[in-house]
Amino acid sequence: MVMVKSIFKGVLCAVVVTLLFVLGFALIVQLVGIDNRVISPVMQIVKVICIFVAVLIALKPARSKGWLYGALVGLLYMVLTFLIFSMIDGKFNLGINALSDLLFQTLAGLVSGVILRLRNKDVEVA
Repeated sequence: MVMVKSIFKGVLCAVVVTLLFVLGFALIVQLVGIDNRVISPVMQIVKVICIFVAVLIALKPARSKGWLYGALVGLLYMVLTFLIFSMIDGKFNLGINALSDLLFQTLAGLVSGVILRLRNKDVEVA
């Protein structure tokens, strides 16, 4: 139960930060006129940072299995952000981009979990 609670806490924090960043970034794009080619890489970087922070929050009570916590955080983060942004957009597009985002964000969470567990030398990795 502690695992589920910590994962949800981390993911919800990350989703809120992502939404706030997207709103701010959208305002900057409108005011400054940033090239559309910049938007996608910036959003990927924001997602990875938010997932890393979410994994950091989720791993606080955990002593092991950082990779599992991380992968679950990345997966849940992707699902929630996909649903939220699809509702905002008014359409649910489950194409190759959604699948690649799912894999990328799950992997980002998994790698974040491993890195954060390796940082703590007194904790098991597996």
